[in-house]
Amino acid sequence: MCALLLATRAPVFAQEKTAPPQFLGETLRYAMTILGVAGGELTLSAQPAELAGHPAWKFELSAVSNDFLSKLFLVRDYMVSWVDPRSFRSVRFEKHTVEGKRVRDELTEFDYETGVARHEGKTVPLNDATLDTLSSVYFLRTLPMDKESPAELQVFSGETHVLRVEIQGRESIKTPAGTFSTIRVEPKSSGGSLIGKGKNLVLWLTDDDRRIPVQIRSKLKVGTLIGKLRAIER
Repeated sequence: MCALLLATRAPVFAQEKTAPPQFLGETLRYAMTILGVAGGELTLSAQPAELAGHPAWKFELSAVSNDFLSKLFLVRDYMVSWVDPRSFRSVRFEKHTVEGKRVRDELTEFDYETGVARHEGKTVPLNDATLDTLSSVYFLRTLPMDKESPAELQVFSGETHVLRVEIQGRESIKTPAGTFSTIRVEPKSSGGSLIGKGKNLVLWLTDDDRRIPVQIRSKLKVGTLIGKLRAIER
């Protein structure tokens, strides 16, 4: 699963971010509901790691349906993104999904020297893309949110797409982890997103420099999915 504002409408490039982010070492756990019914758990984590002997930041997302929902619609989703700490550019992205009877595995490797991505056995031009669908969510947490123009991120998901992130206002959100003052943002793209291609995704980020997503909402074919933060682990 999938912000924000600049002084101009120029695209935001991932290589502008080099300082270690506050979310490194963080694990977020969410109570997941679909159509208002408890549906399982969603987890996001960001940890220091290594990839092929090089330092990396490793972002992970998992969504697991509970026993009740699994009888109707099984969900076992896992995403992992490796990012270069020096530039915040994605270097590898994996996605493994089981949704109902649909099973899919996806692998993307980013080669900036040649300007291509190796995706599902094909070589595809990266153009200006430096983020994948998961790393884009973490990157938007590093952006300022006090301007009027939507941020535009270049994201690769099978091909390069522009992800426009709109700020929609400020709200107080109650979750199992507490009540938070938040900024509501909506990333929009014609391509793949954190939840799926063309799916509506809304995030509520804490209105402070941590930018913790305390609530996630997405409209799916089977109904509206809502994830509410229940625990923050360091």
